[in-house]
Amino acid sequence: MKAKIVASVLAGTMCMFNVSGVAMAQPRAGGPPPAAQPAAGAQPGVSQADRASAKKHYEGGFKLYTDGKYDEALKEFSAADAILPSVNAARFIGLCQDKLGHFPEAVTAYQRFLDAPPKGKEKEVKEVSDRVDQIKQMPGKLHVETTPPGAFIAVDGKPQASPTPSDLDLPPGTHKIRLTADKFEPVEKDVTIGFGSKTDMKETLAAKVEAPPPPPVVAATTTTTTSTPPPPPPPPEPRSKLPAYITGGLAVAAAGVGTIFGVMALGDKSDYDKNPTSSKADDGENHALIADMAFFVAVTLGVTSAVLFLTKDDAPATTGSNATTTRVANAKKKTFTITPAPVVTPTGGGIGAVVRF
Repeated sequence: MKAKIVASVLAGTMCMFNVSGVAMAQPRAGGPPPAAQPAAGAQPGVSQADRASAKKHYEGGFKLYTDGKYDEALKEFSAADAILPSVNAARFIGLCQDKLGHFPEAVTAYQRFLDAPPKGKEKEVKEVSDRVDQIKQMPGKLHVETTPPGAFIAVDGKPQASPTPSDLDLPPGTHKIRLTADKFEPVEKDVTIGFGSKTDMKETLAAKVEAPPPPPVVAATTTTTTSTPPPPPPPPEPRSKLPAYITGGLAVAAAGVGTIFGVMALGDKSDYDKNPTSSKADDGENHALIADMAFFVAVTLGVTSAVLFLTKDDAPATTGSNATTTRVANAKKKTFTITPAPVVTPTGGGIGAVVRF
């Protein structure tokens, strides 16, 4: 349907009709923006008196808005829009809601303006569209409160710093909230947060049901009997060397990785000396760092493998005179210990080991 433009004079104001059949009143110099007026035959149920009343509310709302009285201006623009719906009134309703911090309501009103933007309002359309995008990125506020207070909060598995009651700023979307407290059953709930919104979460924690104590143990009556001593326990099975082989193999692999990256670091240094660039310097530092870490892991695993290889199983427990003989024999044995020790130099670092016999 092509736009029809019909000019008429109404109370000293020029009216322009757009595609939707809503006339945009052009203000006198210094006056408020145009208020929507119905086209002839567009809204037969709206009388001349209603149109005048809508215009009065619209102009009153504009004056209150310019004075910074956004709450009162919102009432006037809403009254005008209720009598005669208008995309211009919707825009100012959105501006008032935005100023008052009612962001979801502001987006709803802004969207009415964007769905049917009036001609000649390209600047306002861009401003409103940009503002809607900004609002939709705003986090929402979640107020968490528990009875009793002091419960710990976790959002999507991440613990929060403050216990309940607490206010959390969360991005729009659905989040898993978990509440835990000592001697109370945990509470887990999914909460959907809207952009720029305020949501309350109030929970009453249920006390944990304590398990009954175990029955007392009745001491069994023992009788003294003469019996032969039990046979000595069988010797323990020899310890498996598989962990030592595995850690040793990993140590060799880590040493190989360290060697490869060390060679790469030396190559980067040579290239840097020939053609010094920040990229070559960064590559050299990264390769050298990886080489140091690989050698560190190799030394650590190598020491661990040696300890596993050289550690012997403990001797079986003995009693009586045999125990005394065993303690004397063990005291005469030489001890063998391996202690890892860090090594730090001005140009690097690593780990070593101290072996004592």
